[in-house]
Parts: sequence; structure tokens; C-alpha cells
Amino acid sequence: MDCREVLSKVNSLDSEGSKVLKYFIRYRSIGELLALRELRGLYGIKDPAKVIGHLLDLGLLERGLGCYNISANVVKCLKS
Repeated sequence: MDCREVLSKVNSLDSEGSKVLKYFIRYRSIGELLALRELRGLYGIKDPAKVIGHLLDLGLLERGLGCYNISANVVKCLKS
């Protein structure tokens, strides 16, 4: 995925999706339980699992072993 595709997907996000993506850009890799708890409690995301699932489908996030990570494509585009 090139930067134009990443930017297009980022621009298509709603406000909750944008908040969650910014959270993952800031912390890069977060444990599953901690991410759900913080996004719900501190960021006011009503259904963080649903939003994270959508970002996973778009390829903006990746699932690791017990954690979620920002996609390497997103990091590459942020650096350029």
C-alpha cells in the first residue's frame, strides 16, 4: 500500500476512527486489553473493538501477539 492509499483511507475515517488511529500513532504498540480500556475510559470511544476491527480491515493497524500495532505502511508514510 502506497502513501496515497494510506492517506485516502485515513481521510475516510469518522471522528472515532481518527481518535483511535491517533492513539496508535502515539503509542505504536498497545496490549489488547489496555487499548480497549483506555480508548473507552480516557478517549470516550463507545465500541473500541469495533473501531479497531475496522482499522484492521483497512490495513491501518495490525494484530500482534496479544497487542495491536500501527501498520508499517502508516509509519512509512508518516516519516516521508
